[in-house]
Amino acid sequence: MTNPKRGELEITLGEKTYKSKVTLDVVMRIERQMGKGIVKIAQSLSEAEFTVEQMVGILTPVIRAGGNDVKEADIKEALWKAGLVAGIQACSEVIASVLGVDEQDEGNVVEAEQLL
Repeated sequence: MTNPKRGELEITLGEKTYKSKVTLDVVMRIERQMGKGIVKIAQSLSEAEFTVEQMVGILTPVIRAGGNDVKEADIKEALWKAGLVAGIQACSEVIASVLGVDEQDEGNVVEAEQLL
């Protein structure tokens, strides 16, 4: 069972579900790798200006932080098998978690979806 208030997520890519965790360190790594802040990353995703490499760059550290011993190549393969729509959905969930969107709070979900 995951606790979204602690940054815990379940990310599903195809038939595989990973325990994942969003931490400040993970967010900083993602921002550093992408060369922009998390809000700009969310905006890029919402404007369809997002690459597969960026998806892998978001998913790999989040999945590793969940206690999974995975390499970037493992995430690439899982993403390819699952399909890019699944990758985009997973990245959206990560970003929504970072921005503090709680699935129980419908108003904020709608507002966050407009950002994404």
